Amino acid sequence: MRSIKLGLRQIIYENKAYRRNPAAAFFTLVFPILFLGMLKIFGDGLVEIDGGQVTRATIYIPMITAFSVVSTCYTGIAMTLTFNRDNGILKRMRGTPLNLGPFLFGKIAHNVLISISLVIIIFTIGILFFEVSVTPKTFPALIIILILGSATFSALGIAITTIIPNSDAAAPIVNASVIPLMFISDVFIPMDNAPSWINFIAQIFPVRPFSVALQDTYNPFVSSWGLDIQNILVLVVWLSASIFISIKFFRWEPSS
Repeated sequence: MRSIKLGLRQIIYENKAYRRNPAAAFFTLVFPILFLGMLKIFGDGLVEIDGGQVTRATIYIPMITAFSVVSTCYTGIAMTLTFNRDNGILKRMRGTPLNLGPFLFGKIAHNVLISISLVIIIFTIGILFFEVSVTPKTFPALIIILILGSATFSALGIAITTIIPNSDAAAPIVNASVIPLMFISDVFIPMDNAPSWINFIAQIFPVRPFSVALQDTYNPFVSSWGLDIQNILVLVVWLSASIFISIKFFRWEPSS
């Protein structure tokens, strides 16, 4: 019970700290809007997919959603934690009754809430300006994928800090570990015509399963309720591995 209370208080603290950093909040919420604006400017013609034709926005809106969630949950949390560790903030937290479990829970839950806010913004813009929305049949799948995906990338962001020596190395390590994956994982461009071996490699990592799963929820021709078990299993495996690594190797203080 004590750990649950500490975890809930940590979520409240994370939300307050986030609101007190308006620059971070601004760029987190505005970047998706900028991408959507570019999509509107450069056109929204029809493209062919399995089952029929859809607007380009039907494909790119879930891609933009995937990019936003990964950037917020993975990149954002890794950068912030490394900076706080180097500046002694985490060391001071360790001197409080807060232990590692509630701390990690608060971090992950906070980023899940931010991701939900992002998706609400993108979803609303998609309906109002692109006439693109998720069907009632696939809406439950969207919620499941969003929560699982944001939790996975938040946990990965925490886990990657275990190999980042200091804040100066954070940006190169974090960007090098995720940007190449985005190029082959249906985030920047569709990979339908890519060589099978590239898609096979991309499917091992969590970015492509997350992006493809989001695209399935927006696909009006999907026959099921839009939840591919293979994509879910990949995310669950990465989530579990990241939590294990975080609990085992997390550092409150900079490496000596």
